[in-house]
Amino acid sequence: MRRTENTLKANKGLRGYTLTRFHAYTPTRLHALTLIELVIVCAIIAVLAGIVWVVMAPAREKARQTVCISNLTQIGHAFRMYRDDWDGVEPQQGVQLEYWELGLPAGISIKWSLPYLKTAGVWACPSDRTFTPSPIRVSYIRSYCNHDECALLGYRYDYCHLLFVGFASFKVTVAKYPDFPIEFCKHHNYGLPKDWSDKVFFTINFPDFSVKRMRALESVLRFSQ
Repeated sequence: MRRTENTLKANKGLRGYTLTRFHAYTPTRLHALTLIELVIVCAIIAVLAGIVWVVMAPAREKARQTVCISNLTQIGHAFRMYRDDWDGVEPQQGVQLEYWELGLPAGISIKWSLPYLKTAGVWACPSDRTFTPSPIRVSYIRSYCNHDECALLGYRYDYCHLLFVGFASFKVTVAKYPDFPIEFCKHHNYGLPKDWSDKVFFTINFPDFSVKRMRALESVLRFSQ
């Protein structure tokens, strides 16, 4: 009997000691974030995300420009091979030559280039945000005149809208400027005001179909002399 009482007293003392030590070292109150605290956390995350987006935007655009230049380079090679296959000649200063004499393809589609390219996807600029229902996106714009385009638009033959020149004769323009651009990309000016005059263009230029980066104001002055 005495042994049982001693055991109960010992257990009671042990329980008291354990509870006392537990409450001395354990927080007695836990709570979740309040609405104000949650809003502040979300605002901080949004601000940080905005900063990262602004800082990384130029790097992303630079990467898209690199892809665009690679696409235009491949298309330039296709132009060169097409000219060689059709015995075209290089433009010459003061000599007026038809587009077909220069070895440029007729028509208004890109079918002529498919035998010379690994994929038609190179005709799509990664910075082109316009929607097209066609399975093949064509982002690059022609800057020379041919029979089909003039007939489709109702223009007089050999007259069309040329980059940096305006509505003019193609053979007269190329005779004056043998390094004239024949294909260009205009999709790297997002974020600029609509009336911004000095835009950037990536172009495929005569006589070797090389790719160049051209600014509008400088090029307009050059091709208007």
